[in-house]
Amino acid sequence: MATYKGIQGYTVENLSSDPPAEQSVGQVWYNSTTWKFKVGTEGDGAWSSGGSLNTGRDMMVGVGSSSTAALSCGGEPPVSGGAGVAVEQYNGTAWTTKTSLNTYRYGLGGSGTTTAALVFGGSGPGSADFTESWNGSSWTELNDLNSGRSVLGGSSAGSSTAALAFGGANYPTTSNLAVTEVWNGSTWTEVNDLNTGRESIGGCGTSTAAQANGGGATYPSSAVYNVTEQYNGTSWTEVNNLNTARDAFGYGSPGTQSASMAMGGKGASPVPKCTLVETFNGTSWSTSTVLPAEKSEMGSSGANASSAICFGGTGPGGSNHAETQVWTDPVYTIKAVTVS
Repeated sequence: MATYKGIQGYTVENLSSDPPAEQSVGQVWYNSTTWKFKVGTEGDGAWSSGGSLNTGRDMMVGVGSSSTAALSCGGEPPVSGGAGVAVEQYNGTAWTTKTSLNTYRYGLGGSGTTTAALVFGGSGPGSADFTESWNGSSWTELNDLNSGRSVLGGSSAGSSTAALAFGGANYPTTSNLAVTEVWNGSTWTEVNDLNTGRESIGGCGTSTAAQANGGGATYPSSAVYNVTEQYNGTSWTEVNNLNTARDAFGYGSPGTQSASMAMGGKGASPVPKCTLVETFNGTSWSTSTVLPAEKSEMGSSGANASSAICFGGTGPGGSNHAETQVWTDPVYTIKAVTVS
């Protein structure tokens, strides 16, 4: 008769109580208290529709700590008094229009929460080095970036007084930048560069523990990268790469170095916008439940992959979208094994 040890190569562990469900996926054990064999299972995570933005747009930055507390700032088309200065706040159900940015911008970076945020860089009138802070009711212009650029990465899980800005493109010269700058609440200071300069990066994490996911080369090159780098407060180190190279995931990507998400985006030309979603567990990337529709250049936010939200962006045909997608984590369950 075949045995579990003979098939799997190891014996069934004997436990007096079940381990946490989210830590037991794929494991089999014997519960000596209930006298039953148990197995850990994982259901699929899912995307659901949330309330639509009041102003549909792309290339905005998302700021916020969860799928029930997010800001959408700036965006394209950059019409003064319109999409480019628009700020909206999400409460888990609907978006509410808030005080506009002082200067219209798109392709900008961001950090912080719905009551204390920082946005920086981006394309628009004048130079691309601007910085503005949000106190929950109004925006204030602060000291500029040392290197103006747009479509850059930011420490989305950082704060309004401690943020990191990295990569991007310094239009109109269209050269990639590897430049990294840290914000201390009043000024920007240049620190060690990215190992691979790129734009349209999926940036997340904090000012001392940031992550740069993917990205692309500037026009006319169509090259995109699967490179993932982590910042430790001093320097950048390359870690395991994305499974699929792409850029323009979303400005203000959700997550930290131990739990992040790269959603949608664009592959190398002429590959269209995609629905692909990957999650990072601190070591490697794995594919996850795809977005309901092809999307790139949307706003996104969340303190970690469990609280991800994305909104707006461009879809097939390049149209500006207003829809919101909210992520629900997989359901972890412990089940009794039935034997006969």
